[in-house]
Amino acid sequence: MIDNGKRYQKKRKEDPKPLGNYIQWHIEQNKIKKLSVSKYLDITPNSLNQYFKQTSFQFIILWRISQAVKHNFLMELGEQLGIVYETKAEKALKAQLQEKEEHIKELESQLRVYKQIHKVTE
Repeated sequence: MIDNGKRYQKKRKEDPKPLGNYIQWHIEQNKIKKLSVSKYLDITPNSLNQYFKQTSFQFIILWRISQAVKHNFLMELGEQLGIVYETKAEKALKAQLQEKEEHIKELESQLRVYKQIHKVTE
């Protein structure tokens, strides 16, 4: 018989660790006051403690917690996903690096020419 229960709740080995524990660990490691986080979220400290027991959050809650503790959990969790993603800033830096490398090659070429000229005039 096929189990049509809540399939999204079934555990998989590649699933992340519970998000609540992860958030709580970050807050405690960085000595962030839970009261200030709960005030920012406009919830009671008990509600914040309930978040720590949850395996997942709604996106808006994770977004707001990230703002409250000034830490980008979205990017950090995305890195753990293992799927390559390049941000706009990274793309711009790569383009800038490529431009600089081309400029260096051009300068090295000019330097070789000047050295050749210098050898001839000696």
